[in-house]
Amino acid sequence: MRRSPDQRDDDRLLREGARRFLEERCAWTPRPPDAAAQDALGHEMARLGWFGMGLPEALGGAGADALQALTIIEEAGRVLLRRSLAADVLVVPRLMRDGGGALAALAPGLAAGAVRFALVPEDPATGMSVTRTGAGLRLDGRSALALDAGSATHWLVEAGGRSPNGATLLCMEAQPPAVETRRLIDGRAGAVLTFDGLDLPSAAVLATGHEAVARMAEIQDCAVAALVADSYGALAAGLALTVGYLNQRRQFGQTLGSFQAVQHLMADAFCDLETLRSLLLWTAAALDGEPAERRRAARAAKVTLGREGLAAASRLIQASGGIAMTDDYRVGHVYKRLQVAAGLHGGTEAQIRELATATLSPEGRPDDEASAA
Repeated sequence: MRRSPDQRDDDRLLREGARRFLEERCAWTPRPPDAAAQDALGHEMARLGWFGMGLPEALGGAGADALQALTIIEEAGRVLLRRSLAADVLVVPRLMRDGGGALAALAPGLAAGAVRFALVPEDPATGMSVTRTGAGLRLDGRSALALDAGSATHWLVEAGGRSPNGATLLCMEAQPPAVETRRLIDGRAGAVLTFDGLDLPSAAVLATGHEAVARMAEIQDCAVAALVADSYGALAAGLALTVGYLNQRRQFGQTLGSFQAVQHLMADAFCDLETLRSLLLWTAAALDGEPAERRRAARAAKVTLGREGLAAASRLIQASGGIAMTDDYRVGHVYKRLQVAAGLHGGTEAQIRELATATLSPEGRPDDEASAA
């Protein structure tokens, strides 16, 4: 991704400021902070401008691009922040670029930290449906796992996404009775939402038909990019922690880091980390490009996260030894974080099948390759 000198300076200052704040105010601990502390941290992030930076200038934002938003998410991953920033920092500001309506009206609240969004994908097995009624809409069905849905004020709900005939993208206020809370293995909070004839106003609809399908695809690709950025940050911090440990811990009169086998493990983990970084940069650039390129980049990055990323995290545990299996040491939590990320928004094997279809089928290849086949 090409950046001008001014952009590189802005990126550096943004990263340094975010890292300093997160390390001072959100340092990782084995036990999560209480809800009041997390709300207070959210308002501090809002005062730093994180939730408004991606908004268009017409809505009072700074118009930050995808790479800058992903930088914030990556730094949050370094401290294993238990709040997901994907919706508030990346996804919703991008959706607000394309127009007004109910979503744009929430921009001041988002920038101030008073409004929090959660992405609610539909369960591919059961799905969700929206039907018209005389008074508005009725929502039925069950969602897939949604991060932080229980603490959000608003939900972005995908319904009927398998067919343009029924596809509907909704923005709705959170409905606590619909929430079934799930405590994930990495300490974060998830939820499954169940709707049984929930009445909604027509104004809740953001898009329908082919437009909704396109918006949902963009949301999923942005969510995947955020997962990869968060995982990269967590893995990079885990690698730095492990190398520091290996250079201090002594065995047989010398540091563990001096053993060749251990050095090979760390070299492999570093190579896997840099591969993930390269694909993250490709995805960040592709988010503003053609949909087909964006989908390929997001899928490739997600596959690498589920394979090389998890392999690198397991190498950190292997090199650290028994301490990595304790609850008070961060490396084991890094592995759990990547395990959760690998399963969200489509598992690794599903992403491989989609990537193969998009790359090898005539519909997914450039015209000259398709014609030569």
